[in-house]
Amino acid sequence: MFQKMKAVLVLLKVGRVVIDPAKWKRRQISASILITAIWALADTARAFGYEIPVDGETVDALAVGLLAVVNWVLTLTTTDKLGLPTRAKADA
Repeated sequence: MFQKMKAVLVLLKVGRVVIDPAKWKRRQISASILITAIWALADTARAFGYEIPVDGETVDALAVGLLAVVNWVLTLTTTDKLGLPTRAKADA
């Protein structure tokens, strides 16, 4: 598990990218659509009187949080131009 977390952290650095960025971009789009659909279904169900055991604010917060994390991680791992900074070496 720690090896996978370390691999993801390496991919988040500037200049690093997954092997097949197009595949991961498609997954990013799918995840965004799925999260948005679930969010909309929860709000629609509540509007039609179906009680969901979680309040609206919690559903909203979870949906927005998931969208932000998924899009942030997949955007950084599918481009080599953006990412976390690497260790800076002294420019002497």
